[in-house]
Amino acid sequence: MYDFEIERISRIIKENNYRMVGLQFPEGIKDHAVRVADEISSMTGCLVVISSDPCYGSCDLADEEMKNIGCDGLFHFGHSQILKNTSIPVYYIEINLRSNILKLIEENLHLFPARIGLVSTVQHINILAEVKEFLVSKGFEVHIGKAGGRVKYPGQVLGCSFTTATDIADKVDCFLYIGSGNFHPLGVCLATKKPTLALDPILGEVRKLDEFKEKILRQRYVRIAKAKDANTFGIIIGEKRGQMRVQLALKLKKKLEEKGKRAYLISLREITPEHLISFRKLDALVNTACPRIAIDDAARYQQPMLTPFEVEVLLGEESWEDYRIDQIG
Repeated sequence: MYDFEIERISRIIKENNYRMVGLQFPEGIKDHAVRVADEISSMTGCLVVISSDPCYGSCDLADEEMKNIGCDGLFHFGHSQILKNTSIPVYYIEINLRSNILKLIEENLHLFPARIGLVSTVQHINILAEVKEFLVSKGFEVHIGKAGGRVKYPGQVLGCSFTTATDIADKVDCFLYIGSGNFHPLGVCLATKKPTLALDPILGEVRKLDEFKEKILRQRYVRIAKAKDANTFGIIIGEKRGQMRVQLALKLKKKLEEKGKRAYLISLREITPEHLISFRKLDALVNTACPRIAIDDAARYQQPMLTPFEVEVLLGEESWEDYRIDQIG
C-alpha cells in the first residue's frame, strides 16, 4: 500500500556518496522504519539512523539533530516540503498511497451536491485529477483550489493551512476530503463554513462531518467559558521552526496585559501536559504553535488551552459566531 521510493533513495545516496543518512517518519508509519532502513542499507551499504522523536509534519524536521550525529542527508517521509533552508540536504518522500476509490465514490454519489470542492493530504493528492474527471463525467461541477504559501499542490490541505479550500469556497456547495482522520476535514469545514464529507480510503467509508464539527465546537466553547475568569496565562511559543510564531505570541501577551491579565511567554519543543506540569498554577494556556495541539489534545490539559482566535473571543474582540480555525501562513 505504501510506496517508500527505496530505489530513488538508493540512487540519491549513491550519486552523492553519502556514508550516513537519517530517516524521519510521522507516527502513523514509523513501524515501517526498520524495514525501510534494512532495504536502504542492503542496497547502498550506507549507515542509517532512524529518528524516534515525534514527528507531526514537515515543519518538524530533524535535520539539525541528524547533522550533529554526522549524517550527510535526511529522508523525511510522509509530508511535502515547507521549510526551505536546512542544515543538511533534506529529501521529501511523500508516500503516495495506492488505492482505487472510484467505486466507493460511485456508491455514495447520492450524498454529493451539484458543486463539489476536492481537497486531500499529500498521500492522496495524486488521485485528485482522476476523481475530478470521474465526478465531472457523472454530471457534477468540480473545483480544486490552487497551491500557494506553504501548500505545494493544488487541492492539498495541511493541519495548519486550508487555503486551497477557502479560495474556492464561494464556488462550491460542499467539500469532499480524501484521506484518513477527522482533523483535516474538520479544518476545511470550519475554515469555509461549508458542509464537508470525508472519504477514508483506509476504512472504505464516506462520512459526514456535521456531528463531529458540532462536538468540537461545544468543546471549544467550554474551554473559553472555563478561561473567562482566568487572570494568569501561559503563552506557548513552539520551538520548531515551522511553528514558531513569536510575533503572534507577543501580540497576544500585549492584548491580555491591556485587559489587566498577567501573561507569560513559555517556549517549548514538544508541547505536552507532562512538559507543562511546572506551570500548572497558571489559569489558562494559549497555543501559538501547531494549530492541532489545542484541539486534538484539549482533554489532556488541566487548564483550558486556547487558540489565538479564542483569546480574542475571550477578550471581546471577536464574536463566537464568527469562529475560525487557527492557520499558519
